[in-house]
Amino acid sequence: MNTAELKNNLHKMIVETDDISILDKIQAYFITLRSKNIDWWDTLNETDKQTIETGINQLHEGHGIPYEQVKKRIHKTHDKK
Repeated sequence: MNTAELKNNLHKMIVETDDISILDKIQAYFITLRSKNIDWWDTLNETDKQTIETGINQLHEGHGIPYEQVKKRIHKTHDKK
């Protein structure tokens, strides 16, 4: 696939979607790729930022699962197969 074909395919996919969350993510990703000086946090939409902040707050309140415990669960699940 050459550059023109790739651009046409991307353009077609963008034009055919009305999903604002997809378009926001594409825009944020493109901006991030074009500028190495932009903080990835600044490219997130407000919903994604709130979701991350909620998770961080839950961890600070002790509602998380320690990494070692997660590893044990994964190994236990996969060892049964």
